[in-house]
Amino acid sequence: MALKSLEIGDTITSQITVTNGYHDGGVGTLAGSNYTTSSLSTTQKKYYYNIQYNSKDHFSVTYGHKAGSGSSVQTATTEGETKAVYRHFYNITETNSERLRDTTGWLMIDGTNSTNAVTQSDVYIIAAERLQMKDRLNPGTWTIILSGSKTGTSNVSTASQFSLTDDSKTTDATAAPFGERYNIYSGSAGNKVGTTKYGFFYPDAGLWVLSAAELSGSLPGTSGSRHSGSGYVGEGTGLTPDPRVVGAADNAWKLARALMLGTVTLRSEENQYIFDYFCRAKANEFNYSENLTFWSGSQYKIRHKDMQNNPQTYITEVGLYDDNSSLMAIGRLSAALEKNFSSEAIVKVRLTY
Repeated sequence: MALKSLEIGDTITSQITVTNGYHDGGVGTLAGSNYTTSSLSTTQKKYYYNIQYNSKDHFSVTYGHKAGSGSSVQTATTEGETKAVYRHFYNITETNSERLRDTTGWLMIDGTNSTNAVTQSDVYIIAAERLQMKDRLNPGTWTIILSGSKTGTSNVSTASQFSLTDDSKTTDATAAPFGERYNIYSGSAGNKVGTTKYGFFYPDAGLWVLSAAELSGSLPGTSGSRHSGSGYVGEGTGLTPDPRVVGAADNAWKLARALMLGTVTLRSEENQYIFDYFCRAKANEFNYSENLTFWSGSQYKIRHKDMQNNPQTYITEVGLYDDNSSLMAIGRLSAALEKNFSSEAIVKVRLTY
């Protein structure tokens, strides 16, 4: 077996970003009717719901309240579920948030103040499944359409849909502890409509943090509607939070329902590293074979006399070895490559990770 060391310039490394449809099977756009919720315990459902497609988790949806409203429990000695959710996601997405104080939280311009950013008392959150999003979510291409009803009366219930996207096409990202952060607006595929900001998008973390005040203003429904079986007990389906501290307050399900009635267009991103190895066989190299049929007798003379002064070999595969002569990769040529003292060969081997 003939081995040859690669020289300087024989290896080229490059990086590319590959995008693909986020959903299982590379599907980019999926109607919410294809989603189902996974089986979770009653305790888990107090915190979040998992949204599945093809029996695989794709999203988790939840609701967080800075003071713990909308929980099954919130006392001076017991922290409510929604307060725990709010603290957890705020601490991993925002700067200077190691210790969440009562006066800190996500700052957004919402329906309560159209000029100055105010601390959000409560938020809806969508978290992407890491297996589906690969390295990160692809900004500027996604659209999430939420659906519900504009009113909460039993007699008048106007169907409503509105779509959300980010502003990455027109605005530079701001820094967050977990990568980049963009604003969320009404619109589709990175083309925003209007000036209302609905929240923040963290593509590296796979998170959408949405102002409950803004969402409930665009898709109100009723505050007292709660989940029961596959639907709501109450009037209308929408995103007006239920602030009661009771087990019936199930705001996370409201977001799950709005997502399952809408449509999601989303792509994943993956960084791939490409290593190109140029394996060169010069005129005086690799002209003999170690195959026993190539030789004859104890003196190892070339078996065929017509090749003794002009040996011919055929390159069929190239192996890459480490410094310990261990085979790391092997590439087979689509057709045998003839080699002799009158020819040289260059075989490019590409490895992609």
